[in-house]
Amino acid sequence: LSCRHYSRRGVCVAACHFAQGETREFAQGGECFECHPECERIEGNVTCNGSVRPGRGPAAAVPSRQVLTRPPAPQGADTCTRCARYRDGPHCV
Repeated sequence: LSCRHYSRRGVCVAACHFAQGETREFAQGGECFECHPECERIEGNVTCNGSVRPGRGPAAAVPSRQVLTRPPAPQGADTCTRCARYRDGPHCV
């Protein structure tokens, strides 16, 4: 899939939900990925700055031109800007 801006689940989009929207995202390699549910949603700012880990998201598992058939997995709770509840070491819980 070759998109001008970003892609989300195999569909080209103008932007990821970095600082607005119900589900916040970050981008890696031109693809939007959801923040972990334990990340506090921050209005008007970045909620997470994750990176896709091997086996965690579809970017490493599928060729770039293949349409995704499953939604990307939320990234680890250690990529949150702030935790929705508590932080235990590097992880939000």
